[in-house]
Amino acid sequence: MNIIVASVLSLTLVLLGVFVFRESWLRAWEACKDLGLSVAYYFCELFAVEHDIVPSVKEKSEIFLLDFGFADNGGQFWEDAKSYFLLFFNAENFNGYWGAVESGMLLFARVLTIAVPALVLLIILMRMMYRRPNVRHGKDTLPLKLFRNLMRYTYVPLKRWLVSFRDFLREYRWIRSCWLFVLAAHLNLVSIAVAFLAFYFYFAVSFDVVNVFVQLYKLVADLQVLFRTVPLWVLVFAVYPLFSRWRTRLARDRLRHFEARNCGFINELPIVSMACGSMGKKKTTLITDMVLSQEVMFRQKALSILQESDMKFPYFPWVSFEDELRACMEHGTVYNLASVKAWVALKRSRFIRHGNAQWQLYGYEVGRYGGEFDDALKVNGLFDVLETYAQAYFIYVLECSLIVSNYSIRTDNALIDAGNLPLWDLDFFPRVRRETNRRSHILDFDVLRLGKKVLENNPLAGSFEFGVVAITEIGKERGNMLELKEIKKGTSEANQKNDRFNSWLKMCRHSATVDHFPFIKVFVDEQRPESWGADARELADVIHIISSGKMHLALPFYTIEEMVSEWAFGRFMRLYEDFRFRRGDNTLLVYLLKSITAWLWRRNLRIYNRFGYCVLRLEKERGTMDGKYSRKRYFLMNAKIYAGRFSTDCFSDYFNDLARHSRRGLPDYLEYAFEKATVEELKAQNSYFINSLYGGNT
Repeated sequence: MNIIVASVLSLTLVLLGVFVFRESWLRAWEACKDLGLSVAYYFCELFAVEHDIVPSVKEKSEIFLLDFGFADNGGQFWEDAKSYFLLFFNAENFNGYWGAVESGMLLFARVLTIAVPALVLLIILMRMMYRRPNVRHGKDTLPLKLFRNLMRYTYVPLKRWLVSFRDFLREYRWIRSCWLFVLAAHLNLVSIAVAFLAFYFYFAVSFDVVNVFVQLYKLVADLQVLFRTVPLWVLVFAVYPLFSRWRTRLARDRLRHFEARNCGFINELPIVSMACGSMGKKKTTLITDMVLSQEVMFRQKALSILQESDMKFPYFPWVSFEDELRACMEHGTVYNLASVKAWVALKRSRFIRHGNAQWQLYGYEVGRYGGEFDDALKVNGLFDVLETYAQAYFIYVLECSLIVSNYSIRTDNALIDAGNLPLWDLDFFPRVRRETNRRSHILDFDVLRLGKKVLENNPLAGSFEFGVVAITEIGKERGNMLELKEIKKGTSEANQKNDRFNSWLKMCRHSATVDHFPFIKVFVDEQRPESWGADARELADVIHIISSGKMHLALPFYTIEEMVSEWAFGRFMRLYEDFRFRRGDNTLLVYLLKSITAWLWRRNLRIYNRFGYCVLRLEKERGTMDGKYSRKRYFLMNAKIYAGRFSTDCFSDYFNDLARHSRRGLPDYLEYAFEKATVEELKAQNSYFINSLYGGNT
């Protein structure tokens, strides 16, 4: 079916070209001849070759001429422009304009005279009909049944076929490309493009400025086909997708600019940072957003180290080195940075012993290309650079998340591997949503403890080297001096005083440093900075969330569409609320209004989800709490942070489990009988204060 329709449409386009748009094709041929002469003229003039070529692009077209006056030279153009603007102050033109306005107003008044009473009568009848209450839950009225049956046998099959035909054209893109080219030729757009190129080559060596007016004349003449053939409303519908794509691109670029500013702020932070704010101030949202950005920056930094190492020994066969390293990673020989160093050290020792460059250096000629690089600070040996390259490559190609957290964080970065150097798609604002789904690693706190462990002989102990650590509610995990005063350091069990977690914080960069860059960041949050002990907190920068601004939209020129959506939603909801109160059945009018309103509302919601953002106003100070603040702004973009990244109620399952086992709910709570609580009602509160008033007796 799709092939038949495509064939019929193709034949139709061909016939239109023969019988309707034949002159457009003749004009295209004329423009091609102009282009050929202009190119020949361009090269002859450019290389000083004698010739007698006369570019035909200087002359008016013989195919399309204007049937109204249009200047083809500078003097006439300015005279016509002057005459045109003088018409604005011409009395006859002024009277004619207001006469046309008067005629239009009279016509509009006649329409209103008929339409307004009819509309009022319709509204009255609909109100009378829809105010009749019923409890026919889920039942369709007869008009709605007829409408749904009509849609089932007309709209639904048509939509299904259109979707299949769209998929057919996406699969065979060359058909769509041919159609677009032929249609552009029919409407004379191909001629305009070719004529522009012809004049470009001519003007590049002739600098014939005067001839620009001839080209304007030809452009207006060529556009006659488009504006006389295609109705204005069709042009509007055709231009809107282009306009929408343009403003969408602007919005994405703006969001990427905000992300770059966020990354600049994150780079200013030390290895440990703490976000603080009262409940609902988006502190966990903030650290999650920073964690996502930091993971991307680690990937980008690893790639940068690879590129710089490559330049130190530009003739080394890096791809062979990468192949062997990835094979070792797949076989489990290399599994962390320490094993990477050991692997390179083994290659170094074998090369020193045997000097076999073919096996250890993949045929690299040390004598010819050198085995050292002097960067004016120190001399870098080949194997030193290989060790750096291998560590950076290990970090770069790991397909798992680099995030370790005590709550789940979703990432969707995609590794694109064509068999050579893989590349990461790290854009938070792609045109098409990525299907990749990865979750952060579960944080076993034992891997961060240098002292005693909760799980004795934990197999993961000592394994953590690099990555992004995210800990929410750090104060509840680590406590402060007042909360820990009863805990003893010398006990046999692990606790906050003997697990040496703070020592790990102070030294964590040592295991994560590659080429002098620490591939580790720790982000934590808590309601109050004092909830975390000073020994650890003073290592961090404390970020206070002052306020969260209202939602903004990065998409330009959306105001009218948003106003229409909000107006329709507000008006319909008032009607729908009254309708739901009075009636339980489904009616045609409400069905149609709800369909239109839902389409507008969902479109508006998607726009805000894709291009909405809010601004957090922050104050940053050192963990020593010296009171010296620096004010910052941080951008939270919906498409990045709210795309199923994390759950704000990350510990809710604990409370769900309690509630599920209690077998009680809010309706089971006792209610007060009067405006003043009785003694029994006071005692039912199980309050420390009330119990103390009654001597501790309940």
